[in-house]
Amino acid sequence: MTGRQRAWLLPPAALCLIGGILAGRGLSSPLLPWLACLPALAALFLTRGGLRFAACLALSFTLGAAAGQVSFHPALPPEGEYEVRGIICEEVTRGKYGQVRTALTHVSLDGKPLSSGAWWTFYTDNELPDDLVPGKEVCFRGTVYAPSGADNPDGYDFREELLRRGITVGAYGADGLSITAASGFSFMGSAAALRHRISLALEQVMGEEAGGYASGLLLGIRTLIPSEDRAAFARLGIAHILSVSGFHTGLLIALLALLFRLLRLPPRVRPWLYGLILLLYCGLCGMSQPVLRASLMLFAGMLGKKLQRPRIQLHLVCAVMAGMLLISPVQVTGISFQLTFCAMAGIALIMPWLDGLNPFSRRIPRAVWSSLAVTVAAGLGLLLPELYHYQKLPLVSLVVNLPAGIAASALILTDWIILLTLPVRFLAEWLAIPGKALTDLFLQAVRMLGSLPGITLWTHASTWLTVLGMIPVGYSLCGLFRPSRWRRIICLLSGTAVVILSLLPQPHHTTEYIQFSVGNADAAVLWDRDRVYVMDTGTDDGVVSGFLRRNRLTPDAVILTHLHTDHAGGLLSLMDDEIPIPVIYLPEGAKDQAIHEDVLAVLKELEAAGTEIRTLSRGDSLSLPSGTLTVLWPEKGGTRRMQDANRYSLVSLLKIRGVSFLHTGDIEGIYEHYSAVPADLMKAPHHGSAGSTFPETLERVRPQAVLLSCASLSREEAYAERLGEIPLRSTASGGALTVRFEEDAFGIVSFKDVSQQPE
Repeated sequence: MTGRQRAWLLPPAALCLIGGILAGRGLSSPLLPWLACLPALAALFLTRGGLRFAACLALSFTLGAAAGQVSFHPALPPEGEYEVRGIICEEVTRGKYGQVRTALTHVSLDGKPLSSGAWWTFYTDNELPDDLVPGKEVCFRGTVYAPSGADNPDGYDFREELLRRGITVGAYGADGLSITAASGFSFMGSAAALRHRISLALEQVMGEEAGGYASGLLLGIRTLIPSEDRAAFARLGIAHILSVSGFHTGLLIALLALLFRLLRLPPRVRPWLYGLILLLYCGLCGMSQPVLRASLMLFAGMLGKKLQRPRIQLHLVCAVMAGMLLISPVQVTGISFQLTFCAMAGIALIMPWLDGLNPFSRRIPRAVWSSLAVTVAAGLGLLLPELYHYQKLPLVSLVVNLPAGIAASALILTDWIILLTLPVRFLAEWLAIPGKALTDLFLQAVRMLGSLPGITLWTHASTWLTVLGMIPVGYSLCGLFRPSRWRRIICLLSGTAVVILSLLPQPHHTTEYIQFSVGNADAAVLWDRDRVYVMDTGTDDGVVSGFLRRNRLTPDAVILTHLHTDHAGGLLSLMDDEIPIPVIYLPEGAKDQAIHEDVLAVLKELEAAGTEIRTLSRGDSLSLPSGTLTVLWPEKGGTRRMQDANRYSLVSLLKIRGVSFLHTGDIEGIYEHYSAVPADLMKAPHHGSAGSTFPETLERVRPQAVLLSCASLSREEAYAERLGEIPLRSTASGGALTVRFEEDAFGIVSFKDVSQQPE
């Protein structure tokens, strides 16, 4: 290879490594990529010049494919009931509807050690034990399962998110729970216990709100920051302030630099002290990937300054990225990983050109220009991943970022000083007074600005057309190229036009019903031409809201079959994602049944925000662009109070483009008789439970196909036997089910299908 080829080997090799990992993610066996490494390795030694350059890239790709296959497909224990023992290594959080969740390390199943961590969840309406805290060892009887991947269009891949945190299995339940001190040493458990104690101490000296923010900004405990505040930060485009990463570790280094200067430590000793303290800080933050990436980048940058190589910043970014991926290949699909390195790539590629335009000669104006240039460069680098994952553009980000960064820096440095003085309690309490005041002032400003209307532009998710548009934009702004002035302007304008075109909403002329895969819950969307109806929202998992957000859809109505949390819990996600709900339809008497009080609280909050609540009963109908929805159950005035809400679940008959579709909710038992009418398509009542879909019901409905929303394959198989020859399509095996209506015909496509299979 020539010197120029060697100098530019790292960036394309890092990209090939990423491509290989993504390719290995879809492979079922590691044999092929490992075999492919052999000829690539041989070519590396046997070729010269450009061929050796190509061999290096091929080797990077094949190594990435092998590493990706292994990391994305770990060996798992059989699913079933186990005695689970482990050490709590994260904060124990409590969500809506009584769900408790945390992570365990040093896990054993029936006494056999597990090589990874476990995600532990259970439900309770009781108060949690006081000693259920990080660092404690727990033992309980629970169900061990393999977390599911993405089963829905535009869905969240919970399985890969856990893999990125070193967790391969889930554990559900808390039967016979016992809590004891850890029987052995656990680095992650000990770090979590220390983090928890520091957090409690900060809350004691600073108050609950200011102490919670200090814990979030210094230790990465974001669960102590209210969701509405996180949303306000996101609307302003400053959400990175709440995530401990490069900004926070950079401030820690600045604080240490001041301390080392005061102590007059030898310059040759300082980098190693920085490295040691950064390592300890990573451990204190639970070896969080963003903190690890930032620490490695900073430490490598300190050493890289001595190399004095051209364009070292770009090579540094690529080297750290490749190193992190070789350690943990599953990070490549993580939002945090993508945001970090896209921002760094933007700074490395675009910042030099923007900084070269600096018209100022004085120090302060030049520093302000450079800070704005960093913000613009990072923002352009973040554009694609933010549009893809969040579908929104903070319109005030450029204006707010610099003052918010200055204020946050002062706040974080103050919090660090308070944390370091915690052993001297009176001094920490004295310093906490200005710290709390600064926190209050900062939060008031964020909340006020974040509540302003029109500061966020919602868009479609970015596509390959968006990527194509960003190429000429990047070319025109990249400091590595030197296009002429007019070529730069033409590329910038044409690329921007393509990006805008790719984000505009497209007309929708078809009719689709999407039954989402949400386990033993129900969530669906009827997308009929230009109208959108949500038919149950599932649990609070963001499946429905994510689909609506990515496709830039606003529901015309939300139809809830009843108010159990597995059908109505997703209202919270719609609210959190700021998706307006003009009207909610409920069955007659739905609020009077035995339901969780949190659901009623959500409905009251929506009503206060302007959502209209209407009730439906037998004989009511709604007009759809391609047909009608007619209510079959419950009867008006025929409901009784405090009954099982399933008894009065809304059952409706949709007639769409000449196709009849019986939508059954959770109706079961003898109540099916009141709503069983002939239909071409039927949604299985009550997730196919044993007490539903009586033979008499099937005889009266005579469907051509049945949709089943359930979690387990065993239930799917048992339900299929009851249906006999009637075709069954289930979310358990196929993921989300999309029904496409045509004139007098319909077709059903499973998310995991490769092609449409008409019934």
